[in-house]
Amino acid sequence: MGYTALSDRELVTLLAGNDARAFETLYQRHAGAMYAYAFRKVPVPAIVEDLLQEVFTNFYRRRTELAHIENVPSYLYNALRNRIFNELRNSLLHEQHHQQMPSGQTADLHINYDLRELEKAFAAALDKLTERSREIFLLSRRDHLSYKEIAEKLGISVKAVEKHMTRSLGLMREELKGFGAIGAVVIASGTLF
Repeated sequence: MGYTALSDRELVTLLAGNDARAFETLYQRHAGAMYAYAFRKVPVPAIVEDLLQEVFTNFYRRRTELAHIENVPSYLYNALRNRIFNELRNSLLHEQHHQQMPSGQTADLHINYDLRELEKAFAAALDKLTERSREIFLLSRRDHLSYKEIAEKLGISVKAVEKHMTRSLGLMREELKGFGAIGAVVIASGTLF
């Protein structure tokens, strides 16, 4: 059987039955692009390699419960985005841990405050979107639907979905620009965690 000719969906089904070649094929198919994506967010090769290893190790461990996944790239990229977010958050925690706040409070309190501020800013940015734009944004980012799937679900054109997403992403970037890389990851994943 030529594994490279199989769809991701077929490979996931084989993987659920403990087919190691199916896993290798999925890894070879997606790891390169995922590495490039992660490297743009965290330009440290060793960290990116660790993040990818975590994503694929977890995917393999959960292979039987993930057999139903329809959109494998969306699942993998969402898992990677979450790990990137955690890495950026942990880096920020580590950096600020060594810098005591003037009042003598710990850096952890400062980070918790920053994350609460990010959460508030994200919620406020979502509220600034029209109801339809918010729905489309969340279907894309949280539910990992493609623009075509969103268009079919909502009974609108793909072009309409693209226009809503363009406006939504522009507004979200503007609203969260003060949060740097962590804000960008939140926009990409559509969620804080």
